[in-house]
Amino acid sequence: MKTPILLAFSAFALSACAGLSGPSAEEIARLPVVRYGQAAPADENFVLLYPAGANLPVNAKVVGNVFEKGDEATLYVRLKQDIYTYRDQISFDGKTWSTGHGKVGGKVWLALPGDKEGKRDAQSPGELGAEFNLK
Repeated sequence: MKTPILLAFSAFALSACAGLSGPSAEEIARLPVVRYGQAAPADENFVLLYPAGANLPVNAKVVGNVFEKGDEATLYVRLKQDIYTYRDQISFDGKTWSTGHGKVGGKVWLALPGDKEGKRDAQSPGELGAEFNLK
């Protein structure tokens, strides 16, 4: 059975207190920009750049005491365009900022082995999935 769940991907939609305004574009512009894979400043106050075309690793893992053997794999995804993030803010040019949840949405799902698109077929592989889309 597939169960869609709203995705909270820390890069794009970090949680924030409702009603609080985020930092201004001028405040964010004063922060250092760190490309994914580079060392971050010690104070953790920086803009993170996910560059277009770069291989971004995503670890997938299935473990637990119900399994005799769990497994994991690293998937590599590439963005079509640069994405800058700062706290719950996102930018596609490093200058104009919006809340992440207002610009990127998604879902995650799980299907057990033997289930495909909500129907039992006793043959399909299990599936862990995630989908991200611009709004």
